[in-house]
Amino acid sequence: MKFKSTLIAAASVVIFAASAQAAEQYRIGGGPAGGGWHPSVSAGAQLLNDEIGKKFKFNYSPSNGSVDNVRRVGYGKFDTAWGHVGQVFQAWNGVGLFKEDGKLRDFRVVANVRKQAQIIAVLADSPIKSYSDMRGKVVSLLNKGSGSNVNCRNIMSGAGLLKHIDVRNLGFSDSARALGDRQIDVFCSAGTPFTIPALTQLSITKPVRYISLSDEEQASVIKSNPFYAPVTIPVQKDVKGMNAPAKSIAYDVFWIAYKTMSDEAIAAMLDVVANPDNLKKLVAVAGYWKTLNGDFSNLKTLGIPVHPAAAKYWKSRGFDVAADNVKAF
Repeated sequence: MKFKSTLIAAASVVIFAASAQAAEQYRIGGGPAGGGWHPSVSAGAQLLNDEIGKKFKFNYSPSNGSVDNVRRVGYGKFDTAWGHVGQVFQAWNGVGLFKEDGKLRDFRVVANVRKQAQIIAVLADSPIKSYSDMRGKVVSLLNKGSGSNVNCRNIMSGAGLLKHIDVRNLGFSDSARALGDRQIDVFCSAGTPFTIPALTQLSITKPVRYISLSDEEQASVIKSNPFYAPVTIPVQKDVKGMNAPAKSIAYDVFWIAYKTMSDEAIAAMLDVVANPDNLKKLVAVAGYWKTLNGDFSNLKTLGIPVHPAAAKYWKSRGFDVAADNVKAF
């Protein structure tokens, strides 16, 4: 009888342990240290686990940025992550940096995080006044594997400069330090949308300026990269030394999910993070979340589909999601 009771007790422990582990496990990719994605996505993962962790558990993983995120989601190594529209486009079509991977189409878009603009900055007292002045100069294009690096290369290539600059691949913080110490002449990076924390901080003691594309250069960059849009960055009062607007390119950051994520998990994920009250909490610690939305109009043009569960959620929030751009696996 004692033996039987022991078996029952042991079985109960196994059943309890199994139920305790019943939460669906998902790996969410972030970004590199010093950038805006790392603290933003980790804060989002913490909120998700606090709110729905008993049913859906999100394990945060740092990454090298957009290229890394899109590739890992494309292969199912991340279940969900953010990616620049450029890398999402290339992965979907198996071109550019994803040519050797082939078409990666086992993911869907679940949200539009925000628009970003590319920032090209120099010290305010630099003799560099235009893109053409960068010839022969030392330019940091950010760390390889990041979306910022890809966009920096695209903008330099479109402006006809990539073969005529001395390239460095430093991270956000290292680029700012190197610019301040005059070890590099130019700092290129994605903005959020029009500033970079490390660069803004540098400008307090060493003022900086943004360099503007000419009309011809801007048109050339966009012609080569149809997922970009023209933008004019207004003067940023927090960036000391910036005294004129700067023409650049803008692009969307999308939130994508791999095919193995359940419809329920995606619906719950959006319901928590995009909830206005929760979004206020997130924005208080990570402003990157401020513009999270369901605008997928650019995706229809590019032929990249939206996840059905995400479409349903965003429609309930009043967004017009084109039915012919929603596709299940």
